[in-house]
Amino acid sequence: MDMPPAPATLTVLDTDCRSLAAVALMLHDAPGDTLHYVALLGSGESTWLQSLAADLASAHWSQELQRQWPLVQGPGIHQLPLLPGRLHLTVGLGDPQSCLQQLRLQADRVLLNDWDTDLGRPKALTRCCRRGTTVHAPIDWLQASEAQRSLWHQAGFRATAGAVQWDPPWDIKTSREPWRSYATAPGQCMVVGAGIAGAAVAAALARRGWQVQVLDSHAHPAGGASGLPVGLAAPYVTADDSPLARLTRHGVRLLMQHARTLLQSGRDWAPSGVQERSTGDNASDHWQPQACWIRPAALVQAWLQTPGVQFVPNSAGHHLHHDGADWQVCDAHNQILAQGQRVVLSNAAGATTVLGQSTEWPDALAQWPTTHTVRGLVSWGTHQQPETRPFPTVPLHGSGSLIAHVPFGHEERWFVGASYQPVTARETEWPDDKNHGANALRLEKLAPELFAALTPELEAGALQAWKGQRCVTADRMPLLGPVAPGLPDVWACAGFGSRGLSLVALCAELLAAQWSGEPWPLDASLAEALLPSRKKTSGKPSATVAP
Repeated sequence: MDMPPAPATLTVLDTDCRSLAAVALMLHDAPGDTLHYVALLGSGESTWLQSLAADLASAHWSQELQRQWPLVQGPGIHQLPLLPGRLHLTVGLGDPQSCLQQLRLQADRVLLNDWDTDLGRPKALTRCCRRGTTVHAPIDWLQASEAQRSLWHQAGFRATAGAVQWDPPWDIKTSREPWRSYATAPGQCMVVGAGIAGAAVAAALARRGWQVQVLDSHAHPAGGASGLPVGLAAPYVTADDSPLARLTRHGVRLLMQHARTLLQSGRDWAPSGVQERSTGDNASDHWQPQACWIRPAALVQAWLQTPGVQFVPNSAGHHLHHDGADWQVCDAHNQILAQGQRVVLSNAAGATTVLGQSTEWPDALAQWPTTHTVRGLVSWGTHQQPETRPFPTVPLHGSGSLIAHVPFGHEERWFVGASYQPVTARETEWPDDKNHGANALRLEKLAPELFAALTPELEAGALQAWKGQRCVTADRMPLLGPVAPGLPDVWACAGFGSRGLSLVALCAELLAAQWSGEPWPLDASLAEALLPSRKKTSGKPSATVAP
């Protein structure tokens, strides 16, 4: 397997809300680099956007930003890949001090307006620096006041050879900032699981120069829950804009960009939007344009085609072992399946099984939230030609989802689901291929007229079914990060439940950014809420709990 060269990266933090004109010059000066431009917009967002078109050296950048920017909502950190592999824009909206606290990056350059010390800036900026970070300001260092220079000096900044660099006279410890130890040079790694989570992680790492082996117990990719015929990716909306709501908003935006680049619209996916439909006494509809239907297996195949990724079939990882140099993924007979510098467990509920069989960290799982396996059944049928039944022209989402007019070969199919039942429930409660009662109830709530028209087919048992199992955490947040504190070489990316499509692209980028020392694509507080070692929670899902 050929290993692509690791791209050179340049990270620039702009605290003065400059335009992208400077970015164009940086790309021109370093044509082989990947540029991460991080801008704290604060209250200058409108002015910055108005001047953007005139500043861009390429119309393509402007078009891509205009496509993505309307999807950026709310204060905090937002990342927009404007030119994948070349230019990534990360913006901090809202209070600059709050944004600095939420940023995680190690800048090569910091751009200032002057040497002012408002908001405790010198100390706050050290969180975004590495040793050797260069600070630039229009005003020469010697023109700054003695009080200003003193505060910067106390924060570890030094003026040498005409430049101001962060070079503190003390050791930079990582005990309070463990994320600094996550970054490492690209090498060989393993991803256990070839579903959408594993494929997304593998592709994200390979784009940054890693040589990735993706192991799976099946003979082909997407052999588990990612084999779902079609799924719906839509932001989760809450009145208080909860962490999960913010995460899915980030995630769906990024997923749709991947789909536009990798898949054929109208066949593998469609930027369809979704009609959110609530039921009950306060029934209402809400149009959500930032949503799409997508065929997960097609996306998995596309991600696994990334140069540097190798799929290894029929390889059931049973436990991990460290031989003193590398990590090894072993089968149940203690045979080594693969070995490398790092490993990512993306095999759903199998991640906890693998950790339970490994002896290097006996107490790791005690700090994880409780995870459960839930079963799901999707019911589907074929459209008539011509179709006379009242199918909606856009997907519906509420208590379940309805997706119609999905092309499969020479026919179109419709899908409703999915049921949601704990795997611990009695088998007699689990609907078989001829029992679609739970999904029929979903259909009746989502589209009553269509339900009435389809009643003869439902009663005749004419529908088809797809079944699978998903891994869900008690707090409904996925697991993303080192499996235990102080163990930066073994990670988990699993536990997505029913929101895998909405979250995997974001989580894969977050993992790859941490390994590469790049700016994180979201608020640090959101990323920390995903850590597998977060405070252990309890809870048991039921068929009535929204997935």
